[in-house]
Amino acid sequence: MTHPRHVFLSGPMGAGKSTVGPLLASAIGATFVDLDTSLERETGMRIAEIFRSRGEATFRRLEADVVRRLVAHERRGVFALGGGTVEDPETRAFLLDRGVLVTLSAPLASLVSRTTSDPRSPTSRPLLAGDAPSAALARILERRADAYAEAHRVIDTSEGGPEEIAARIARWLPLDERSICVQLGRRSHRVVIARGALASLGDELAALEPSRLVIVTDANVRAEAARWLSSTTTPMTWVELAPGEANKSIASIERIWDAAIEAHVDRRAVVVAVGGGVVGDLAGFAAATLLRGVRVVQVPTSLLAMVDSSVGGKTAIDRAQGKNLVGAFHQPSLVVCDVDALASLPGRELRAGMAEIVKTAWIEGEGDVAALERDAERLLADDDEGRAARERAIHRAVRTKARIVASDETEQGARRLLNFGHTLGHAVEAASGYALVHGEAIAIGLVAALRLSVQLGHAEPAHVARMTALLERLGLPVAWPGHGAEALARYLAVDKKSEGEQLRFVVAGAPGRVRGVVVRRAQVLALVDALARG
Repeated sequence: MTHPRHVFLSGPMGAGKSTVGPLLASAIGATFVDLDTSLERETGMRIAEIFRSRGEATFRRLEADVVRRLVAHERRGVFALGGGTVEDPETRAFLLDRGVLVTLSAPLASLVSRTTSDPRSPTSRPLLAGDAPSAALARILERRADAYAEAHRVIDTSEGGPEEIAARIARWLPLDERSICVQLGRRSHRVVIARGALASLGDELAALEPSRLVIVTDANVRAEAARWLSSTTTPMTWVELAPGEANKSIASIERIWDAAIEAHVDRRAVVVAVGGGVVGDLAGFAAATLLRGVRVVQVPTSLLAMVDSSVGGKTAIDRAQGKNLVGAFHQPSLVVCDVDALASLPGRELRAGMAEIVKTAWIEGEGDVAALERDAERLLADDDEGRAARERAIHRAVRTKARIVASDETEQGARRLLNFGHTLGHAVEAASGYALVHGEAIAIGLVAALRLSVQLGHAEPAHVARMTALLERLGLPVAWPGHGAEALARYLAVDKKSEGEQLRFVVAGAPGRVRGVVVRRAQVLALVDALARG
């Protein structure tokens, strides 16, 4: 990932793109590019004329072509986009990949006032022709609401003058350049991945304008959480939980519910999860159900939580019958991954997080797996090179997961691929009485899944050997811990992917060749038994 990146200003007509854009470009030393002006220059026609003579569909194709050429030409630019540029999903994905996409917005009344006071309207704004501006703008805003929400940041330009808005964008750019947007329409959110990101946590939370913060953490990070939130002026309610998977229970959820209710929270409250995956799951599930749903911000402090549980909106608690059997999908409003927060992480926990990174890399393809192989020893090093390597690995893993989640939020299709290694991994974790931490169990599950893939004709022994070698270089277990088919059968029987006597199972071959199949549970148990016997 190369910095700095382009900045794209999106939003409806009247939001201030052409006013804020030059000020921002001057502030960050970039070139200002007005897309409409560039399009008129290339075609020799005014925007309204292109609409009249060629139609909006042709105009949008021309617009997409021009923005791609301009992005390739400029070293660093601030681009004022057309109001509808981001409506095309491919163009929107391109902009999010190539730079920081900022949506400028304003209340409808402000937009109407600005556009109708512009002497160029409606001749320069063909979408307003033939209708009352307020009605036309309202329809446009509704149609584009999901597209405008899929941005790194949304800023209301009615709150401050153009200079202030430009300064605000410039101030946030260092973090936004290191952010990934999870594209889910109006549930879209950023995942910030940067060293030192937690220094801005208070400002990030204040931008959500919460009525109260409910901080959920555990004894391991309580003191650090207090330090990271020391500048926060919003009223806070603290819930400190006991650490460990054994506390991922309804009793912990009740503690969060009761603390929030006793603090008289309303639906503008924000639950903030500061900790590892257990804290993130508990806080997310509590937020999903509290007052039928309040916002949640995830602040993962373990590597495993950064690349897995904090991203994608899955929340759950364990039951005696198995892991993650009760939960909800509830997308966060923000995720902040500060690589420096991993400095105090025990070595075992750091290594465990690598299993999910390997899993995601194998799903993505050869390039990501090869990058992990090149960086394997460096990823565990406690120095600047190690921290830089971890930031790169986290960014790649989150990028892949964000792409998959955006295509299948509630795990009806493509998102099931993220269960690679998990069917057996979860069973092994539960059968060990959670003596194995999650990442260790998933590492074993990945190797077992590839072994089953060989038996089913989807993989070759060389793929098992490559996966095994990579996991071992990262300090993870690959050998079966002695639990046979009988010990795991009851956990596989209640697995969420179980369908009668069959299991939805993710098989793999070479990196990038990962897919879901349905297998007989007996096949999986036979493999388990064989592995247990060595």
